[in-house]
Amino acid sequence: MPEAATADDWRRLVFDETVAGLVLIDQFGTITGANAWACRMFGFEAEAEIIGMPIFRLLPEASPLDAGLGLGLEGVRRDGVRFPVDARFTMIERDDETIFLATVVDLRGTSAEEAALIARAEELERVNERLARFAFVASQDLQEPLRKIAVFGDLMEEAILRGDNDEIVHANAVMRFSALRARALVQDLLSFSRIVNDELELASLDLRAAIELSLAALSPTIAETKARVEIDLPAVAIEADATQFQRLVQNILANAIKYRKPGEPATIDIRAFRDEASLCLAIADDGIGFEAQYAQKIFEPLKQLHSKVEYPGSGVGLAICKAIADRHGWRLSVEAQPGLGATFFIVLPARDAGR
Repeated sequence: MPEAATADDWRRLVFDETVAGLVLIDQFGTITGANAWACRMFGFEAEAEIIGMPIFRLLPEASPLDAGLGLGLEGVRRDGVRFPVDARFTMIERDDETIFLATVVDLRGTSAEEAALIARAEELERVNERLARFAFVASQDLQEPLRKIAVFGDLMEEAILRGDNDEIVHANAVMRFSALRARALVQDLLSFSRIVNDELELASLDLRAAIELSLAALSPTIAETKARVEIDLPAVAIEADATQFQRLVQNILANAIKYRKPGEPATIDIRAFRDEASLCLAIADDGIGFEAQYAQKIFEPLKQLHSKVEYPGSGVGLAICKAIADRHGWRLSVEAQPGLGATFFIVLPARDAGR
């Protein structure tokens, strides 16, 4: 009787038989594996012919770091023929190694309506994945304040029996703080859910006017902390959901003010650079920054790199920013250095204001 198939055997079987192009890529963008469907799609006869190639040879406009929807991209066959594809990247962390899985669908012969349905289905899949991941992390974080409420509730009961007023006051303070923390987490979960589920109401927005609305919403905090904000923007319009775009910018600005250097006001520089088709909005600060290795993790739900005591908060603000950018099909990234601050980049389509 043949030996039972191992887990690796089953994974390889699924990889080979999936009716979509699957390509494995290392952290340097080099292809390390491909299934038979991907080989045929790109005009190769065997996996060995693809291994070792840079991914941009097959998908010149895509990047694994985008890790999102790639509808509207082009694939390049071995003979140089270009064809429309949908490419989605998934980051996989294994031991001390980070790899990416590209799922590529050939859209040749697909109607505009079918392409739109594919895009909507993939967006819903990502929405559900984000919500599931966020709900799991939030449930873990909720255990801490709920545990404290239970523990200090017992301590308060004992203190009341002893008539220890100081201990009663202390227990009450801890329970109140924990309850507020739990409520904040629940509110953040609801906020995140609304961001990823609500229908987008796209409209043409003047970039400067939209950003000034975000600044106006933060004006009390800016005045209180004496933050300095400089703006240098071209006359350009963007297509976006006004509320969500303002929330994205507001969260990044609030983050810059929050993580300013101790004893110093934050300096924030908002600039935009454009070419014929796209706009890169850059929001830079001179705050405490962080190590470059955390540039992706910072967008994960409830991820905080610094002490919650010194920098209180739930860690959902940048996760909301990433969700907003993904829903619009924009690219959001960050560069930072410890002690030198951080710069957030948003790349999106643009046109001249008034057009």
